[in-house]
Amino acid sequence: MFKLAIKVSFFIIPCVFSVFLFFVFWGPPRNKEQTKDVSPAGLNAVDTAKFNSQEFRLPSKINPKGLSFIFFADQYASWEEFENDVDSLMNGLKTIEPWGSYDQYNIFKINPKKNDICYIKTKDERKPILRCREEVNQYLNELSLDRFKLIVLSRQSFQSWANLVRLENSGVFLSVSNLLVNNMEKKTYGLLFAHLVGHSFGLKDEEIYVLAKAGGAPHTPDGPNCAPSASIAEDWWGKLAKEYKNVGYFKGCCGDENYIKPTQSSIMNLNNATEISYEYGPVSEIYLRKILDSCYMPINQSRPVISDSFFEFYPEFKECLE
Repeated sequence: MFKLAIKVSFFIIPCVFSVFLFFVFWGPPRNKEQTKDVSPAGLNAVDTAKFNSQEFRLPSKINPKGLSFIFFADQYASWEEFENDVDSLMNGLKTIEPWGSYDQYNIFKINPKKNDICYIKTKDERKPILRCREEVNQYLNELSLDRFKLIVLSRQSFQSWANLVRLENSGVFLSVSNLLVNNMEKKTYGLLFAHLVGHSFGLKDEEIYVLAKAGGAPHTPDGPNCAPSASIAEDWWGKLAKEYKNVGYFKGCCGDENYIKPTQSSIMNLNNATEISYEYGPVSEIYLRKILDSCYMPINQSRPVISDSFFEFYPEFKECLE
């Protein structure tokens, strides 16, 4: 079991952190050879009869070692509305690198019969937030995936948020009050979704307006895109600062005006940027691409070696290559 503890907002709404959700998961990684005769759900040794179309819609093909997104519906009126929003968000995400160049996604969709699994909590919170009961675990356990990101799409209004983790399984909780219809809505929510997904892989807020409980990952300038000082930032991304004109040493990230971030405007800065950016910036993009290449690509494809300097900074990802 693990703890989810980050809320993130959009544009002028400040980021907030504090909620806990617990769920259980298991399942060994699959290799390409194992998936030749795999079940329609893409899951080995699983009775697919229980995956009824009333609640589950699963990939027709599994990408071995691929990145699994589990979209979970909260209070959607129909499968059609839910799938339309999933498609809109994924289309928006794929307009942004490195997600656009990646092609190993496994998209799982769950629309539970019950509509009260998740609820809004306001007491003792700075903003209304979404909490989900442990019944979510039952659905995740049935899928038995090794690595995944849970993405709860909710028709309720609350402060959208995401776990700030790196390799661990984690959750994104996105408030989508109405069906995404026009292009502006789709683009706006696609950008917010990219921001939250960035958090779910360890990217920090590149801003100072972070309303958070003291301590914890949201406030810790331990990379990849927030450093405690300019000298440390130079050690981390100095080579990229010489190569890319938009990479430098700018003040304000992880809620501290003295911490250093690599770009003035980026997807990870949606609150106080001078302009809206549709890029993570070279530092964060290269970091995310390294994660995808290390942990979410087929075994028989070219992958980083353990001696790569990336693993000196982020040793937790070494297990992806073992």
